[in-house]
Amino acid sequence: MPVKMKDSDADYAALVLGNYILGSGMNSRLFARVRDKEGLSYGVGAQFMAPSQDDSGMFMVFAICAPQNAVKVEVAVKDELTQILEKGYTDAEVAAAKKSWMQSRQVSRANDTELVGRMAGQRYIGRTMAFDQQLEDKVAALTPAQILAAMKKHLDVSQLSIYKAGDFAKAAK
Repeated sequence: MPVKMKDSDADYAALVLGNYILGSGMNSRLFARVRDKEGLSYGVGAQFMAPSQDDSGMFMVFAICAPQNAVKVEVAVKDELTQILEKGYTDAEVAAAKKSWMQSRQVSRANDTELVGRMAGQRYIGRTMAFDQQLEDKVAALTPAQILAAMKKHLDVSQLSIYKAGDFAKAAK
C-alpha cells in the first residue's frame, strides 16, 4: 500500500512504532495471530518504509504459508489490521515495543558496518546522527492514541494490494 510520507513527516515516528508492534518479529501482533494462534504461516510480518527525499512511502505485509492456507492468512491479516485500526494498542504493548525498538537501534549502532552505513547515508542527505536522536525522542514520547490516529490516517485495509505466488493447483484439490 502506498503511503504518502517521508521520514521527516509528523506521523512518521508513530507509523514506525505502530508497524513495529504489528509486524516486526516474533512478539508482533501478526506473528502471534497468524503463526502462533492459528498456525497458518511459517513466517509473517509487516514493513513500513518512508524515504528521506520524497513522499513515496510504503506499507506492506508478507506471509509464507502452504497454498491451502493462503486465503485464511489473508483473512487473518486483514482482520488483525482492522482490529488495530479500530481499537489501537494497549499501554503495555506500546511500552514494551518502545523498549524493544530502542534496544534494537542501540544494537545496530554497536555494529561498525551498520553504523558506518548509517552515517554515510545521513551525510549523503545532509543530516547528522542528531536526526536519529530526534526520531528516538519522538518514539519515546508516543502515546497509544497518537499511534492509532496516525495509523487510521495513513492505512486503509481496503487499499491493500494482494499478491500471491506459489503452486495453488494442489491447494484446489
